[in-house]
Amino acid sequence: MHDRGSSLRRTIAVVAAIVAVSVGYQDVPRAQSPALNAKQRWLAGELLPIDAVANARARRATLEREPRQRFVPGRVLVKLADGVTESSLSALVSKVGGRSVTRRPFADFVVLSIDGNRDAVAVAREVAAQPGVVYAEPEWRRYPTYTPNDPLYHLQWNFQKLDMERTWDINRGAESSVIVAVLDSGVAYTTKGATRQAPDLEGTTFVSPHDFIWDDDTPVDLDGHGTHVTGTIAQRTGNDLGVAGMAFNVAIMPVKVLSGPWDEAMGAPNIGTSATLAEALRYAADNGAKVINLSLGGEGESEAERDAINYAISKGAVILAAAGNDGDIGSPPSFPAAFATEIQGLVAVAALDFNLQRAPYSNSNDYVEISAPGGDTLADLNGDGFGDGVLQQTLDPLSVDNGIFDDFGYFFFQGTSMATPHVAGLAALLMSQGVTDPKAIEAVIERFATDMGPSGRDNDTGFGVINPRATIRGLGISK
Repeated sequence: MHDRGSSLRRTIAVVAAIVAVSVGYQDVPRAQSPALNAKQRWLAGELLPIDAVANARARRATLEREPRQRFVPGRVLVKLADGVTESSLSALVSKVGGRSVTRRPFADFVVLSIDGNRDAVAVAREVAAQPGVVYAEPEWRRYPTYTPNDPLYHLQWNFQKLDMERTWDINRGAESSVIVAVLDSGVAYTTKGATRQAPDLEGTTFVSPHDFIWDDDTPVDLDGHGTHVTGTIAQRTGNDLGVAGMAFNVAIMPVKVLSGPWDEAMGAPNIGTSATLAEALRYAADNGAKVINLSLGGEGESEAERDAINYAISKGAVILAAAGNDGDIGSPPSFPAAFATEIQGLVAVAALDFNLQRAPYSNSNDYVEISAPGGDTLADLNGDGFGDGVLQQTLDPLSVDNGIFDDFGYFFFQGTSMATPHVAGLAALLMSQGVTDPKAIEAVIERFATDMGPSGRDNDTGFGVINPRATIRGLGISK
């Protein structure tokens, strides 16, 4: 379970606090227009009901106490062979005791609804054995791979450790023709209703936004995770405000695939699962994303995700995935990062502390390929009196707890979620240099990494910590 402890605003941090403006909302008769859902009413300016705030707080408390849900009860993902007829599908559903089948617009599989009390793993095995079935699997849950902590920042030590100043002398933040998709909890990319664009993202190019939790095109962030991740990639730089980003000129594609307590409290139709992620990967690739950041993960090997990852890579997208935050409890495999050993163009990213050693929580696995700063807020290895987290601008966690989504500050987070966008930023710089093949991008990042452990690849740091300047100069560019 990712821990979301209480967070304090650092008084000297640059903070943008914008007073929410209540916009009058008039209900439209059902005969004239479909009823708006809770999110649409809220974006139109209707205040969140008091019970929604209470429900979200209660839901957050429940999530903190209970173990993570491994998969969604009552659902099985099924991929059918070409040529399977509707009558054959109906017979299959009846044979396994299914209730219904749903087709999703961006999926190459169907969702089989079953009794929620049945074991989805066992049902999936039964379905997989039927004629005409390519695979069947539970709908595995997916979660952010980070642990936020107190906002105690005055230095972006992570970029200094990576020698980004001299890297920007060679490549000044990539270019907007490179599209980086952030598949996450959404991004504070727009001002609408009670939401505001993060001030330090003003001027960033945003393209093809989509929300797979609400099935619309407004993937606002009701958590803060996705906005923080986006900042490491593309926070505006050289604007006399706040902090920097690695590839600050790229275009960002905000794609919401992770649900949180507020989404659930407002009745979102979907949650963050392997099915949601598989659809989003295809959407991002089909809409021009060439770099895809996955600061998320969970249990369970998903064929739907594997297929979608291979599809996105075939469309020219390199994919960066967080290795997982369970290094202190045995490093159980986290998917989809664990596919990295078999799929070139998918890179699994571990997290490092201030000394560029494996952070205590970062998974140590045979699929780890590269590492980057992820921070450790429980340590102060640079002796500045503050925890060594990774800082970016995002929603104030205390305000989010109260249903306020237009209040921003600069906060330390830690996790493989924070490490992964560093590698996405480097991939975007390489894309702008003309290295466009996903497999080539993976190879060059690994080739010029700084080996931090035993010679060669190791389970803690992979091939080593990314070395942006050496990687770019390795392409024959000198400056």
